[in-house]
Amino acid sequence: MRAKKFKPIIFSIAIIFLLSCYFIWKQQTVTIFRAEKQFVYDPVFEHGLNKGSQYGFTDNQYYDIAVDHMPFTEWGRIQWYLKHKQEIKDKYNIPASSSYHIAFWAVSNGFIDSDKSGNGDLICFNKTVSHKDCLEKDLLLLVDYNSDEYEKFTFYGSDHYWAVGSNGRLTFY
Repeated sequence: MRAKKFKPIIFSIAIIFLLSCYFIWKQQTVTIFRAEKQFVYDPVFEHGLNKGSQYGFTDNQYYDIAVDHMPFTEWGRIQWYLKHKQEIKDKYNIPASSSYHIAFWAVSNGFIDSDKSGNGDLICFNKTVSHKDCLEKDLLLLVDYNSDEYEKFTFYGSDHYWAVGSNGRLTFY
């Protein structure tokens, strides 16, 4: 009899706890730790490149951005990106090309030195003084845009994607 009396109380406490955790997480802002091009243009290797493009054969650039506290859901991540797209462009000059691929990586356990990492699957950024330039691969969001198509959002381990249509609305594929 007593156990039945406490079940609703325990259930209510659990719901309040979960909602509190959700709202605390929601209050955290996404922090961008590193943002840069995957391949830096080097004029030494200009031979054979298309002279009409500053970046090579096409104006198609690849970017990596290391972030912390990205929203949990796919929808939340896309909405965060769309809301902060201009800020990323202004602050980091990403994207700087008409077609682009932007990968958002989770910082999770922090940056590590590639020489001391063992056999981990890493994504590495340009070298710094500390030599801690790599992250364990944990892809949160991949944004692809081709100048004659639409902006597409994909997620690691997912068979579907989202796209911004010509009407400006997000569509699930």
